[in-house]
Amino acid sequence: MKALFISEWERLWSQKKSKWMIGIFTVIVLLQAWFLRYYGVGIYNNDQQVPLNTWNFPWFLLKESSFLLTLIFMPVFFLNSLNVEYNSGAYRLFLIRPFKRKSFLISKWFSLALMVLVHLLIILGIGIAFGFIFLKPDNDFTFYGQQKNAIEAILYTVQVYGLFFIIQMCCLALASLISVIISNAVISFFLLIGLYVGCLYVSSQLSFFLLSVQSIFHTLSTTSNSLYIFALIIMLVGFGACVRIWSKKEFTS
Repeated sequence: MKALFISEWERLWSQKKSKWMIGIFTVIVLLQAWFLRYYGVGIYNNDQQVPLNTWNFPWFLLKESSFLLTLIFMPVFFLNSLNVEYNSGAYRLFLIRPFKRKSFLISKWFSLALMVLVHLLIILGIGIAFGFIFLKPDNDFTFYGQQKNAIEAILYTVQVYGLFFIIQMCCLALASLISVIISNAVISFFLLIGLYVGCLYVSSQLSFFLLSVQSIFHTLSTTSNSLYIFALIIMLVGFGACVRIWSKKEFTS
């Protein structure tokens, strides 16, 4: 499994478009950080906004970057990794190797999860750097109606980024399930985006795909467990169904 993961990770990085996409993403996040710092205000929702400071800047930078990450960059990474090798026929060669079928799929999930972490670390690193260089490190401040200090703000940052990572794993579960059913990457991409949008109309509890950070703010400020429950169900059903279909999929045609 370790060898498969390393092989998958190297294959992901060996593609020029992966490096280009991360470079472009970094530039976009830098621009978003600059504009966010210029306006100096973080918006929780339609009713609440707060002045930016050193501690809350990474949360609102993630909020600004979340749409691009969820709707463009991660779907492209997910579907490119899951679809292209199947369409090129490369899997017929991979499956000759002495590994279980599902091991190939799980190694892809690990490498793509690591790619999500790389993007989150870029946002967090830029957010921390901008926060310390351009903003004041207030020791006590109010966010989402609650008085917090710097230590609590750091713990809150870990929670915000951790929950966003879990949401991206839900996105990966859906992308994987679509990919094993539909091999065309373009159709899979639009179907995945359509699924995110459709979830808004199914239930407001599923709005976390498109309104990720707003949903995280809401979850962390209330006793609601709906995000955790729906995320767990989506990952279990998505990854479980994907493994089942993948194990029976015909790769010889």
